[in-house]
Amino acid sequence: MASTWIWRGSYDRLESVAHSPNDPDIAGERSGKPLRSQPWTEVAAGDAVIAWSDARTIDCSRFPGVWVLNASGHIAAKQSDAEKLHIWRRAGLCGGPPIESERLFRVGIVHLEPVEMQRIDAMGKIMPSKPLLAGDTGGWPEDPALRRVVRTAISALYTLGLDIGEAEVALGGDGRTAVRAAWPKLRDTRLEAASLRRFAAWHAAAGAGAADRELLIGADPEFVLVTPAGKVAAASRFFGAGIGGAAGADAVLVGRRLLYPVAELRPEPADSPAALAANVRRLLQRAADRISEPSLRWAAGAMPVPGLALGGHIHLSGAPLTSRLLRLLDSYAAFPLALVEDPAGRARRPRYGTLGDFRQQPHGGFEYRTLPSWLVSPAAAKASFALALLCAREALKLSYIPALEERYVEAYYAGDRSELAGCLDGLAASISATSSYRELAPYIEPLLEAARRGTTWDESSDIRVKWRLPL
Repeated sequence: MASTWIWRGSYDRLESVAHSPNDPDIAGERSGKPLRSQPWTEVAAGDAVIAWSDARTIDCSRFPGVWVLNASGHIAAKQSDAEKLHIWRRAGLCGGPPIESERLFRVGIVHLEPVEMQRIDAMGKIMPSKPLLAGDTGGWPEDPALRRVVRTAISALYTLGLDIGEAEVALGGDGRTAVRAAWPKLRDTRLEAASLRRFAAWHAAAGAGAADRELLIGADPEFVLVTPAGKVAAASRFFGAGIGGAAGADAVLVGRRLLYPVAELRPEPADSPAALAANVRRLLQRAADRISEPSLRWAAGAMPVPGLALGGHIHLSGAPLTSRLLRLLDSYAAFPLALVEDPAGRARRPRYGTLGDFRQQPHGGFEYRTLPSWLVSPAAAKASFALALLCAREALKLSYIPALEERYVEAYYAGDRSELAGCLDGLAASISATSSYRELAPYIEPLLEAARRGTTWDESSDIRVKWRLPL
């Protein structure tokens, strides 16, 4: 069973985190006795290690096959407010017009989940009211505005390379949010201890059931219909308003009007890139039967029409949602696709295409929302599917994570291809060492080669040509 450890700066004494009421560590904690500690050599592949030192940066190379949380905690603890603000503005988490009628919240996050949420008054003090979330049970608030506050807090920590910590988030009267501050760890040590135990229990359960889960990949890519004059023809004319079944029209709010200009496909999930691509093509053929105007161009990519961003969301089921997997998807899928996307696609970020963008799904899986619409070609689609599958299968084997390196994140948001390309050799070496690579290499290698050559896709072309659909 996978264990969870706390590293406080010493490799000779890592503390074991209890995850069961019968665990001897629980009894030791309640009696005031020291928790069980072991040297770093006792940490096994599949375990989790929480970096909990403000004085030292953990050496992750000592823990192959281990999930290290808060690996950037030492860095974040020493960052200035100006450095953090730059990171948050870059990811679209603050800035813009001033927020009016502001309410301020402090949110405690332990691995993508809220554990506490409290109001803060104008003097910076916790208001004398019951916390919005119970610390021992956690859970997301039902109010949509407060859920946006939680999502902003999670993103604020994620962009700092943190998995556990607190963030202060402002909520405006118009529903907009902005992060104000964030730091590693929780201030309430009792809440922190309970939350880490709950995380340890989740981690142990997730690891125990991994072998029995079927890993499937799905998607909901978008494309847009463009007239010969360069205007958008609303997809709702052909599919009706709203998402329904395997294809539909996605909504965009323009002012106070809800429009449905974008077509969205929902193919059946599959267990391989080729099978999912075949499902996508079948839906494109079905869409062709409903779109009766031959003069329309079918466009995909990041932003084939100025101001209209498209997404190529990837769905994964059978793989636990972890911050580590999100950072792998950022590194191995989002970075290579950013290197081959049309230069105009840079305008999609940061409002869309932010790193680590995810949404949990009712079926138990999750949706990775960062990627642009890879419908530009079957090759781009299958490469995206293959890279996502490889990340999910080899989540603890891929030790190289450039999404944790500031220079590559900066290059991604700035559209600096020459700097971002510096991670390609490391990515290629890391994936080629995995057991999944031989099977998935035929889909991945063309994308990496195009990225090395500096080749980009053309968002002005009609996607039906590459998908071999009649024009």
